[in-house]
Amino acid sequence: MKLQKYADYVDTYGGRDRIMRILYYSSQLVGGLTTSDKLAQKLDILSDQINSCRTVMRLFDDAPMLCYTLSYGLGKEDPDRLMRFCGLAVNFLDQVYYPLEHVAWAADCKLLKIKSDPWWTASTICWALSMYFMIFKSLRYFMLLRNLKNLVKPSHLNSGEAVLRRLRQAQLSELLTAARCFLDFIHAVHWLPTGFLWAGKLRQWHIGLLGVVSSLISIYQSA
Repeated sequence: MKLQKYADYVDTYGGRDRIMRILYYSSQLVGGLTTSDKLAQKLDILSDQINSCRTVMRLFDDAPMLCYTLSYGLGKEDPDRLMRFCGLAVNFLDQVYYPLEHVAWAADCKLLKIKSDPWWTASTICWALSMYFMIFKSLRYFMLLRNLKNLVKPSHLNSGEAVLRRLRQAQLSELLTAARCFLDFIHAVHWLPTGFLWAGKLRQWHIGLLGVVSSLISIYQSA
C-alpha cells in the first residue's frame, strides 16, 4: 500500500520534482559536512546531475505557468488589494523566470554563443523577488484568517468548532508556505552577485540544510 502511494506520488511531475529536490539538497548537506573528499566529490557529481535534470524538466514549465497566470487573471478572487498585488507580482516573476533560465541553460550547453552569467543572475533575481512577495502574501492571508477566526464563536453554531478547525488548518498552511518561501529566499539571495546582502556567504551545508527543510515542508503540504 505504501509502495503504491509512493509510486502514485512520483508518477506526477510535481511529486517527482519534489523527490529530486530533496535528494539534491540532501547531497549538498552531506557533502558539505563530510570529511571524506571522495564522498564529497561523489555527492557533488550526484547533485549536479540531479540539478541538471530538474533544469531540463523546467523547459516545459512555461505553458502550464502561462495557463495558471491567465486563470488567475487580475486576482479578483483574492480577499484584498495587497494579496492581489502580491499574487500578480509572483505570477509575473515566475513567468519571466522560465525563459531567462532557458537562455542561461542553452548558453551553458553552448547552444547559444552568449555568456550565461547575466541570464542566471536575472533568473535568480526573479526567483528571489517571487519568494519575497509570496512571504508577504501568505502572512497577509494568515492575518485575515486570524481576524475571521476571532469572529467565529464555537458555541454559536453546532458547526462552529468545525469552522474553527478549518481556519486553524488554513492558518498553519499559510505559515508553512511563508516559512518555505523564506528559506528559499535566503537561498536565492546567496546566488546573487557577491556584495549584495549575504550573497556568496553561505556554506555548502547551509544551502543543503535550507533546501532539505524547504523540501520537507513542500512534501508535507502536498501530501
